[in-house]
Amino acid sequence: MEKSNVSAEKLKEVFEIAKGLSSIMDVDALLKRIDAVAEKLLDAEASSIMLLDEDKETLSFKIATGEKGGVIQKMKVKVGQGIAGIVAQEKKPIIVNDAANDPRFTGQLDKESGFKTRSLICVPMFIENELVGIVEVLNKKGRSGFSAADQEILESLASFAAVSINNARTVDDQRNFFVNIFEILITAIESRDRRLTGHSWRVAQLATAIGRQMGLEGQPYKDLYYGALLHDIGLIHIQDDLSVSEGIITGRDKSPEMNHPRLGADLIKNINLLKGASVIIRHHHENYDGTGFPDGLAGENIPLGARIVSVSEAVDEMRMSGFAEDRVRQMIKLGQETRFDPVVVGLFLKEFSEVKA
Repeated sequence: MEKSNVSAEKLKEVFEIAKGLSSIMDVDALLKRIDAVAEKLLDAEASSIMLLDEDKETLSFKIATGEKGGVIQKMKVKVGQGIAGIVAQEKKPIIVNDAANDPRFTGQLDKESGFKTRSLICVPMFIENELVGIVEVLNKKGRSGFSAADQEILESLASFAAVSINNARTVDDQRNFFVNIFEILITAIESRDRRLTGHSWRVAQLATAIGRQMGLEGQPYKDLYYGALLHDIGLIHIQDDLSVSEGIITGRDKSPEMNHPRLGADLIKNINLLKGASVIIRHHHENYDGTGFPDGLAGENIPLGARIVSVSEAVDEMRMSGFAEDRVRQMIKLGQETRFDPVVVGLFLKEFSEVKA
């Protein structure tokens, strides 16, 4: 009865930890967290996580702890060979409390790494009955071996881990999709004038460098990156020819309803990933003194990201126009407090004016 109560308490801890796992979208960070939790709950000396390779014939170590973890992590295990390989093949957990006398235990990894395996639990990870990988813990501390209750805990953790890994991979796929879409959109914009080639990427590079110096991180930093990268997306809607003059990209049609900041923001405002960026895009042509467009915002009422992109865009456009670097510095300095945020200008002049993308 006491054993059952301990198991219930540990399972409760697994469920609490699982809530946190679901919010971790970085796969490597997620796997490290899972591994640490497995070791702690099962009182083990070491642990590892292997994911099934695309060929479905091998398992690759993604995480391996313990004094020989660095060596082991470089190895692979064939499906069907050794304890981990058998678990992957049969898709059933295995407990081994006397590795030296278990015929299924080959000891090959121990020979290659110098690690000494005495006992282990190895369980499969599934997504909708499809094997994702395996989780194993090694060498129970103390005299007692791994128990059925330990296996139950590890299986519970592995099921949550598999779902979290799948979610993280889905997020990565979505990011890759958006990156490809961004490249298509940017290419469409820049193909309208050969002088625009690389402009969006250079603006994003300078803007994020300034943003880091200003302490931006997390979501505000991501918003700045996407906003800078897509700042000219509204140009897709402008039908007339574009021109670059005095460091400003313009079209012949100056109608307020056709200005590209407003149009660009409207294009992406309903995409959750880009909501913060849409505000930056809308306001990157606001002037610090309130004379800009589309809304005539002034000073700190202009979003910080937009103020950073305003300076970054102007710098790159002047360079595209062939301005010498000292002329770029002069023009940016003349524009502070009228067109540009003086804080952003000061940082650019001090840290970035000699850096060309």
